[in-house]
Amino acid sequence: MFKKIDTTLLLRFPLLWNTKFPYMVLLGLLFHVLAFLAGFWFQDFGKDLHDKDFYFYTNRDLATVGIGIIGCIIVLVWFMFYIRHNAFKSFYPKKKNDLFKEWLVVLIMMVFFTMAFFTVKYGSRYAAMNVFSKEELKKNAEIAYKGRLLLLNDDNSKEIQQTSPQEDQPDSMTYTVNNDVFEYKGRLFPWKSMIANHDFEIFYSGSDLDSLYTDQVRMLYYKSDSAQIKKTLDAYFSLLKEHHLKTNVTTSLWFKYFYNEPSFVSDIYIDDRSGYAASDPSEEFYDTKQFYVDSYILKDYYGKIINSKKLKIFDDDELLVLMYLALSLSTVIIAFRVSTLQQWVVSLITVLLLAVLNTGLLGLTDDYSTDFKNFLIALFAELLIFLLFVFVAKNRKNLSAIALNVLVLGFPFVLLCLAAAFYKVFIDLRDRELEIPYRNMEFYSHNSFLRDAAIVNFILVFIVLLLLLRLIRNRKALPGN
Repeated sequence: MFKKIDTTLLLRFPLLWNTKFPYMVLLGLLFHVLAFLAGFWFQDFGKDLHDKDFYFYTNRDLATVGIGIIGCIIVLVWFMFYIRHNAFKSFYPKKKNDLFKEWLVVLIMMVFFTMAFFTVKYGSRYAAMNVFSKEELKKNAEIAYKGRLLLLNDDNSKEIQQTSPQEDQPDSMTYTVNNDVFEYKGRLFPWKSMIANHDFEIFYSGSDLDSLYTDQVRMLYYKSDSAQIKKTLDAYFSLLKEHHLKTNVTTSLWFKYFYNEPSFVSDIYIDDRSGYAASDPSEEFYDTKQFYVDSYILKDYYGKIINSKKLKIFDDDELLVLMYLALSLSTVIIAFRVSTLQQWVVSLITVLLLAVLNTGLLGLTDDYSTDFKNFLIALFAELLIFLLFVFVAKNRKNLSAIALNVLVLGFPFVLLCLAAAFYKVFIDLRDRELEIPYRNMEFYSHNSFLRDAAIVNFILVFIVLLLLLRLIRNRKALPGN
């Protein structure tokens, strides 16, 4: 069966046969399945959080590296079959655009394999969404959020209320803050009261549950509902134990040192992470850091699981990076395909040296304008020199072939680097002239500019490579030569 398919491909679709495209697509599908399973199996959201770092994606990153290594091995094996000499060169296409089509096929395969990065992320997200049932997740997340609010007791976790503009100045946009009292439902509490506790990090993205849970905890203080507070704390400490997290705070200790009616003010501080030795509950806690609880990591754990469904798998910046990685691999492969090993190595070294040289020119002096001019002059001089090598020195085939390879390998990044350098110099000069210390409120951000420039550059690369590969095809006579 495979022999029949192979023969049909050779006779009817020699380009696909030479690139082994159908087989690579099948292998790529299996590769994506493996990537999904790796992301799912090596997931980071197991229930044991002992010694867990705040960065929850270590296992996923390791799985991504492993999948990347496997992908490199697959591409390397395919590359060996792709470049080897065979007895069927007479079947290769002979039209002027066929080498460009061959590069497109190679590019599609490289893009397909590099997209496995997102498949690993999808597998990891799917695993996170299946750790708990929907009901169990909602219940535990509520306990984690409310329990942390009951334990927070530092100035950075207190909500600062704004006062309204004065009545005699209705158009005033000036607000003042009150650090002395905290008002809740008409009652005034000291600002250091536990009722003013507020978690400023968003737990439920795109939801008002954060505000709802905060209000419910404040109502417990407002009503002095010690029974419900005790129930919440007991559930919270049980949840900590379930996840193998540490604390030396108990419900009875909390009521002894923190439940001070009617103001609910305590000078005791509970550290947000473990690391301090547990103290004898009978001694006085003059060192405020003797209390500790792994509250943040528990809240962060459930927050990431809840919000994992809303996270984008296909990040725009990551997608562009992978597309340019695939583009680089495809140009390296097609350059090897149409040149000797010596020409290919010299071309790669030349491109790398030019990249280092041009980067150095941008930081040669402290004058951004001068550096940019030097960069432009060097860039256009290099393009002119290599174009001269291609067209004027075409009788010296070795030199001309190297020049063509350098253009194929380096051009995809010329306009992109030019755009990045231009934007950097423009912003720095504008800031220097207008003395703008921050640029966080720019309408057209640096990342947006580079992303748009990368997209436009990608389109231009297709046009330029069509012309360059057509030129190479005419000089090489056959893609197989």
